[in-house]
Amino acid sequence: MAAAAKKVAEEFKKMVQEKLGMVPPHIEAMCDNAPEVIAHFVRMYGAAMKPGALDPKVKELMGLALAVALGCKHCMTWHTIEHGATKEEIFETLGVAAIMTGGPGIVTWSEPVIEVLKQKGLL
Repeated sequence: MAAAAKKVAEEFKKMVQEKLGMVPPHIEAMCDNAPEVIAHFVRMYGAAMKPGALDPKVKELMGLALAVALGCKHCMTWHTIEHGATKEEIFETLGVAAIMTGGPGIVTWSEPVIEVLKQKGLL
């Protein structure tokens, strides 16, 4: 498992680099020092986000709302760019997150999500 886990961790770092434009130091450290944990996370993520009763875009929008609630800037970026959500769908999702988190939700999501929307040409 160790060699397979290291391969998955390396692939995960490449995917993070592609999605975020960088690999956050804490992700790199986990991949390098706990590859089996990362490998299990990647498998769990894949299982949770695959098409099912909810389509992947809905799941990504749920991920965006949770990222806002948890204040995870990298997660906000990741879940904003996945599966082709429209600007309107993203802002509806942010509205729900704002209602559920109050003022802190509005403050925490604004910068990373707006930056991604600008990069995608949606703003």
